[in-house]
Amino acid sequence: MTLSIGLTLLILLAAVMHAGWNVLVKFGTDAFLNMGLIVGLGGLIGLAFTPFVDFPEPASWIWLFGSCVFHLGYYTFLVMAYKHGELSQVYPIARGSAPPLVALSSWLLYAQLLTPWQTAGVVAISIGILTLAADKPVDRAHKWEAIWFGLLTGLTIMGYTICDGQGIRHAGDTEQEQLGYIIWLFVLDSPLLVIYCYLQRGREVTAFVKKNWKLGLCGASLSIAAYGIAIMAMKFGEFAHVSALRETSVIFAALMSAYLLKERFRKRRYVSVTLVALGAVLLH
Repeated sequence: MTLSIGLTLLILLAAVMHAGWNVLVKFGTDAFLNMGLIVGLGGLIGLAFTPFVDFPEPASWIWLFGSCVFHLGYYTFLVMAYKHGELSQVYPIARGSAPPLVALSSWLLYAQLLTPWQTAGVVAISIGILTLAADKPVDRAHKWEAIWFGLLTGLTIMGYTICDGQGIRHAGDTEQEQLGYIIWLFVLDSPLLVIYCYLQRGREVTAFVKKNWKLGLCGASLSIAAYGIAIMAMKFGEFAHVSALRETSVIFAALMSAYLLKERFRKRRYVSVTLVALGAVLLH
């Protein structure tokens, strides 16, 4: 299955939005509560849309549950990685490790084979992103904690990508059922993380929400739109193809980290960014 030009451009737009909400998580000094706020408001937004969609078919429920479990791990490991490393270091490790893992698991579990050009694209994107991560920060030591938590994040990305790729294909034949799968994913995804935030930080959470709800609303909207596009795309294209195109978000995250978060961006990193862009071209 080959993605159309229009859908490819939509996935690239989703990559920009995905990078944007991750930058919002890193804003300020409390990535943990930022993440909880964005995910929690995402659940409320999803809940508001439930009357307008159909509930997905029962065959997709096991995949929906599995995705929620993997997403909880994703949020936890990503916050821990951001605690120990910069966005321009952590984000490439997490996103760069995902495409080859998705390609391998798709091949082993579902016999989804990529063409030689698509395989070269996955490899180029992964090498480009991982070399971005290998470059230590200019003004601080290279922390192994950031690398390990980043890799664990990549494993959870693989898990929820496979679950949602199968879930959207089992959600039903109508668009309303497929949209229902996406909406209910965000609704069911948020309570566990929100409860965990309250258990860890108590009353501090309420004060944080009152102060930062606008940032959280923006991040939640970007998150829902970005992943909603990605899930729908997996109905029409190979999981690894969609995943690798989506991981071009690392380009935008690197630029945003340099200009918005004021992280140092070395000139040689542009070589890595070029590899990522070349991989996206090879994939299509």
